[in-house]
Amino acid sequence: MYYGENKIPSKIILPNKVDDVIEVYLRKIKGKKVSIEIPKKGVSKDLLNLVKKNLELMLFGDYKKIEDLAKELKFNELPRVIECFDISHLSGTDTVASMVQFRNGKANKNNYRRYKINTVDKIDDFAAMKEVVFRRYSKLKKENLPMPNLILIDGGKGQLSSVMEVLDKLELKLVVISLAKREEEIFVPGRKSSIMLPRKGEAFLLVCAIRDEAHRFAINYNRLR
Repeated sequence: MYYGENKIPSKIILPNKVDDVIEVYLRKIKGKKVSIEIPKKGVSKDLLNLVKKNLELMLFGDYKKIEDLAKELKFNELPRVIECFDISHLSGTDTVASMVQFRNGKANKNNYRRYKINTVDKIDDFAAMKEVVFRRYSKLKKENLPMPNLILIDGGKGQLSSVMEVLDKLELKLVVISLAKREEEIFVPGRKSSIMLPRKGEAFLLVCAIRDEAHRFAINYNRLR
């Protein structure tokens, strides 16, 4: 189908054998010899492996990250939609919050949100986090919109407890974790000890990337204000 509309090369490298009639058909259209090669080793095989690797990275690379995260944290379902919050202020003034959303491991910028914090006029990240989480999920609940599979909070046990308190008030049972900056450790509700993800693993790289993106988005809004 592809070569019905595109230039036909003199050699085509494939991973599996195809019917000989295809080679005959392509030769007839091109008017010259067309060879189809199914390599077992050598340069052509290396090229084929490179194509396969690039395809896997392009189509499934981000998907593997959420699979790895689900495996490491023993989730019952894949965190296809992850929402992350971050708080930013200038010495306690102009406090703002950001929410970034990642869908299937990729930033979904159409669903990014930024908030001016209205109920906090001093340095109180816990109170600011409570406000933004309440505003976000009370709205989704009221409008009967889909909830995320995972909420990621920038912070430690205190921020995590604040968020769980809000979700309990809203009568929402959502999966929440927090990522503390100092040791990059993860806290999970109901678990005393933190979780340290493998530093070179896909799960660790994903949560750090999401947290950093939320931080960047919040700081940009703070500077704008």
